[in-house]
Parts: sequence; structure tokens; C-alpha cells
Amino acid sequence: MTTTDSPTSTNAPAGTVSREDIERYAGAAGFPVDEIDIDQLHGLVEFVYESVERFRSAAGRLVPPPAPTAPRDPGRVATRDEDPLNAVVRWVDIAGAPDGPLAGKRLAVKDLVSVAGVPMTLGSAIPSDYAPTSDAVVIERLLGAGARVVAMTNLENLALSGGGETSAFGPVRNPFDPTRAASGSSGGSAASLSYDTVDIAIGTDQGGSVRLPAAWCGYLGLKPTFGLVPYTGIASLDRSVDHVGPLTRTVEDMAAMMDAMSGPHPSDPRQPRDQPTLDFAAAVAGAGDRLDGLRIGIVTEALDVGDDGHEGRVETVAAFLEAMDRLRELGAEIVDVSMPEHVLAGDVMFAALIEGIAATHWSHGEAHNWTGSYNPAFAQAMARGFAERGASTPITYLAMVTAGELVRDRFDGTVYGEARNASTALRAVYDDALSSVDVIAMPTATHYAHEIAPDATAEEIGRRGWTMTGNTPIHNVTGHPALSMPAAASAGLPVGVMLVAKHFEDDRLLAIARTYERRFGWLPER
Repeated sequence: MTTTDSPTSTNAPAGTVSREDIERYAGAAGFPVDEIDIDQLHGLVEFVYESVERFRSAAGRLVPPPAPTAPRDPGRVATRDEDPLNAVVRWVDIAGAPDGPLAGKRLAVKDLVSVAGVPMTLGSAIPSDYAPTSDAVVIERLLGAGARVVAMTNLENLALSGGGETSAFGPVRNPFDPTRAASGSSGGSAASLSYDTVDIAIGTDQGGSVRLPAAWCGYLGLKPTFGLVPYTGIASLDRSVDHVGPLTRTVEDMAAMMDAMSGPHPSDPRQPRDQPTLDFAAAVAGAGDRLDGLRIGIVTEALDVGDDGHEGRVETVAAFLEAMDRLRELGAEIVDVSMPEHVLAGDVMFAALIEGIAATHWSHGEAHNWTGSYNPAFAQAMARGFAERGASTPITYLAMVTAGELVRDRFDGTVYGEARNASTALRAVYDDALSSVDVIAMPTATHYAHEIAPDATAEEIGRRGWTMTGNTPIHNVTGHPALSMPAAASAGLPVGVMLVAKHFEDDRLLAIARTYERRFGWLPER
């Protein structure tokens, strides 16, 4: 993806490399053009470029065709009368298998997940008439389990905010108070669950984007263990933090979705070869009426992140602690756990993500150094879209890419590596805490849903988009599973309670949630 004037040849015909090209591209790479023998470099680059041309002429014979899909109706754009929360970009109707654990369940899909034959927008004006030719792996699996895709849902512009206000199609509104936002970036997936035409939904999470909308809209949202669910066929920000996960009304629906989506796939090398097979339906069916013996650690630092003056900040903490009392009533032991490093999570995430996003940007959404599947058609559509409509790029994306380039240049490309090393240290901190407790708890969002601000400046909206993210990014960095439950409320608005477990103990989180759900139900009452 490119929003700036990338170095392109305007004089040389296709298939040739001019001396002007050599000077232009060498300079763009940061080399001292005045001190280089351009003629020698020109000859060697031409030699290499000829190899690229030979490859391109033969590439069609070397790439397996996409998996065939039945002809599909691309659907229609949603109207406001049928979509008052602006949660849906497009209504579709794609039937899954006639039988299976999800048979009859109507699925809403975040509009950056590939559904063959259906245009993909990424909540943005940037993509250039792109429609995938094959399904994402999770879509294949959910259709195979009987789900029926009925909607492509609205999201933050290029999936880069948590505030719920940046989509090119307008903000997604909160089902409990339409003057407030649904959060993001998977806001449309969460809000669509308030419609009686949608049963289950999927979103993606690179810093809280499944869990935050779940918290603000009053639904369950799971960021699975990193690598448990294949991400192939989904637009990426940084492959080291990409997650896809379910949003549901009930724990049983979430278990059925996770059983369908989880497990290794050869297209995604992020998945450990030795990952365990989890049986979510069995874990939920076996959940008891009590949590006796369960030890829950409240991260004390997680109660202090965020701006104390922000509306809903103090009330969110109070509602969270009330939910802890209800867990104690179920027999759980609640203890305090101190992790001073937790407050650095957002900074570590930004430090890593800005250079990662910049690298993804320059490869038009596909990145490099990857042994998994690539999508050249998507990269071409994004490159063309930025070239033609770059002025519509959201300021949040511009800020991340610009900051990434600045940091890479100023610190010699070391910050990304340092941040990834810090991620390993943060994972060890969490693993150590989870050696003394069974699960860790904290508020999901640091405040409840804010009011939509139509008159705010672009910078103000950008800053607002990160005010609620104090507790969620760390789990994208460490890879631990994190579940947001609608177990608390304040001022009539949902407050998410987040539980975090050891790697590949996602099923345990759902079992705990099922025990709570059976006894107390979810808040606020609908």
C-alpha cells in the first residue's frame, strides 16, 4: 500500500530499466547516488530485472488455481431502515453445509475477511473494486460446519482504530445508545448481533479489535491463542499480532464456532506444529454450576490505566469489581496480582506495530519474508486504490505509516526488533503470573462507550480511537487467549470483563464463562 509518491518510472517503457530508474530507486533506498557507479549498477540491475520478467511471463503456470466455489450473488448494500446502527456494509446470502454444529446459524463477517465473489472494502474507499476469488480458511470451515453468511460488516477505516468513528461508511452505533460508538475495529460485527437476522459474527483483533466492540456492545468476544485459528485470506496489519475470533451472544455458540475454526492449516506457518486439539463443546458442556478451586488474579495495574477524567473510567472499574464479587459468589478465589510491566503494553504494541504496518504498507498489504499464502490480486487492488484515492486515506493510517518510517530512519530499523524482544519478555511476565493463578482478570476497555463526536477534528477522532485500549494490546503481543464477557454494566451501558489464560487454554475460558452465564446471565439485560 502506498499513499506517497513512490518512485516509479515515467519515461521507460514496460520491460526496460532506464538509467533514470536506477538513480531514482537507488536514491529512494537511501544510497548515496552521487558516489555510486551508476553505469555498473545499471547493467547488474538489468540482469536481475530480466529474471523477474521471465518469472512473470511464466508465473501463471506456477500458481495453483484458487479453490472453486459455487457461483455467488454479491448481495446488496444495506439501507439505514434495515440497518439503523450502520453495522452492515452489504447483505449477502451464502449457504453452508446442510448439516453440522452451526447449521442454520446466520453469520456476519467483518469486511476484511475474504468471501469469494463478494466485494471487500476494509471500511475504506481505498480498495479498488476488489472481490476475492476464494474464501478465507475460517469461512471455508464455518460454511463447512453449516453456518450461512448473511452480512459483511462495517469496520474502522483500514481496521486501524478502536473508537468506532473512522469508517468511510460512517460510525457504527452502539445498540444500547445509538448516540454512542460501538468501538472498533470490529464494531459492525459486534453491533450486528443486536439484529434478529444475525446469530454469530467474526472479527479480527490486532490490539483489542474483537474484545473492545464486544465490551461496548454487550457480547462475548474471544481473541484466541496466537496461531490457534488460521488467518489465511484476511487482510493483515502485522503478521506477528494478527488474530481472528468469534463474537456471540452465548457461550455455546462461541464454542461451536471455535470448534469449527480452530486447528492447523498448511497455508499459515504461524500455527505451531504441535498445537493441542481443543474440544470447546465438551468444555462448555462439562462446565459446572460452581467455580470452587478456581483462582483468579486481578491485575492491579490494569485498574489504573487510562485517563481518570474520561467519562466512564471510574464507573467501569467499579462495575468490574462488582463482577469479581459475583465470581467470588460462585466459589472462585479472587486475589490481587501485580504486573508493573502491564502498563508498558500499549507502548510496546505501538513500537512494534508502527514499523510493522509501514512494512506491510510498502508491500501493498502483503508484507515479505513469509512462507504462507500470498494474495497478489489484493496487493494490486490496494496499490491501485492508493494511487487513485490516496487522499481518502484515514489519518490514523497515515500517522502509523509516517511514524513507522520516521522511527525506522531515526533509529536504524532497530525499534521493531527491540519491541519484539520485549514481547517475549512480556509473555514471560504473564506466564509467571499464570503459574500462581488459573486466570487473570481485568476490565476489557478502560471506559465504557463514548459519544460519537461528528464535529471532532480528524486528529481528535484519531486520539479518541485509542483511549480505551490500555488493557487489550498486551495479549496481542504475548499471544495469550483473552475473552471479554458482558458481565458488568454501568449507566445502562455494557462493561466488559476480560479473562486471560495460559496459551491454548481457550476452552477453559469458555467453561468459566458458561458457569457465570448459567448463574447470572449477561448485563445489561436486553
